[in-house]
Amino acid sequence: MQLNDLILVFVLLLILRVWWLDRGIKQKAFIYAKKYCENADVQLLDDNIRLHGASLKRDEMGKWRIYRQFKFEFTSTGEHRYAGTMELLGSKVSNIELAAFHI
Repeated sequence: MQLNDLILVFVLLLILRVWWLDRGIKQKAFIYAKKYCENADVQLLDDNIRLHGASLKRDEMGKWRIYRQFKFEFTSTGEHRYAGTMELLGSKVSNIELAAFHI
């Protein structure tokens, strides 16, 4: 095996690891959104959240973290869809908001 082959394998393994970690964070965000909706007496629709954006931001300690914003939809009555957003800094939820909805 040549050095170029080793570098290629290393890069592929690194990409696979980042993808796997990102998938775990999305799953954690989904579970949090579902529980948050249950506590607010609304229903998370489509059992789905979607990544809306990602960038780098500093946390309270000044360390660089990946900032992710997820979007999801929910309903309170079953008739209308409303938008919700969730923000994660690293693997921690920093903010979650539900649009104004009818009770």
